[in-house]
Amino acid sequence: MMLNRFGLLLLLLLALGVAGCSDDDDPVAVAEAYDFTTILADYTDGVVIATYAAMKDACGDLATACAGLAAAPDQPGVDAAAAAWVAARAPWEASEAFLFGPAASMNLDPALDSWPVDRQQLDDVLASSFDLTPAFVAEGLGPALRGYHTVEYLLFRDGQPRPVGDFTARELAYVAAAAAVLADDATTLWAAWAEGIDGGSAYGDVFRGAGGPGSGYPTQAAAVQEMLEGMIAICDEVANGKIADPYDENDTSLVESQFSFNSLTDFANNLRSVRNAYLGEHHLAASDGEGLTDYVATADAALDLRLQAELDAAIAAIGAIPAPFRDNLAAAAQIEAAQAAIQTVMTTLAADVTPLVLR
Repeated sequence: MMLNRFGLLLLLLLALGVAGCSDDDDPVAVAEAYDFTTILADYTDGVVIATYAAMKDACGDLATACAGLAAAPDQPGVDAAAAAWVAARAPWEASEAFLFGPAASMNLDPALDSWPVDRQQLDDVLASSFDLTPAFVAEGLGPALRGYHTVEYLLFRDGQPRPVGDFTARELAYVAAAAAVLADDATTLWAAWAEGIDGGSAYGDVFRGAGGPGSGYPTQAAAVQEMLEGMIAICDEVANGKIADPYDENDTSLVESQFSFNSLTDFANNLRSVRNAYLGEHHLAASDGEGLTDYVATADAALDLRLQAELDAAIAAIGAIPAPFRDNLAAAAQIEAAQAAIQTVMTTLAADVTPLVLR
């Protein structure tokens, strides 16, 4: 959402001296000779659609929990809704290596995950006389007033579920409406990939069929390039945005998922999304298909093992940052070590894996 992924990849490749190939060694042209059919199919079904299916179900559970809380407020209801938010957050963060297609073209990424929360506008909405229904939230409010972080802000304070006595009637109505819209958006995203919207082609068919009739991807290599760009882009966003922005500015307001203290889990799941995309698997559903790893292992087994180790190291380095991230922006050694580990993954993907896969 924050970056032009093609521009980012091109910049990285130019910086690392792997772009500007002659006609004879043009990476996309040569890659057309390799059959990526199984890799694209397993990525589409076992990674992308499987992740969005888990997200759809978890967001449905969150909407049910928030509706129950609004109907009969009590502390167990708040606790259940907060736990449901954490569960629903995981698959979305594990999807951020593939924020292309419907997530971008249908503006679902900002609708689901705009941050920081615009607390002033949110308070203005609560103070208004508007009827806080799902229809009003979906059609009357912008991205900064809906989605994961609006629901998070209404449910949590300082990493804990709010006391039920602190909720106003309008906050209860708002959280139920916002969670219902979040579930609808998650279902739309899943359907856009798995079934198609309003009679249109399923994006999964478009991606799976890259290089064939009716696909927006002229070649399989173009689809594989999109996969790699997504993986590189989320590494860049985590290291140089999600972690760097609050750390460099020493500004807690820039910390994503700061109300629930879920930030470090978010970052780790972002790296898991890269690992899932590379391995052709979905760690939440234990699927295991053919991935780019299978191609890379055949061409350069040492590189495949190195990248997998770097991914594990990056996830471990994120886990070594003291929690909550919001209250530990002075933990320079651990924060910078995590940034370096993520940047190592990004460099390997751009400098080593991309030219090997698209040669």
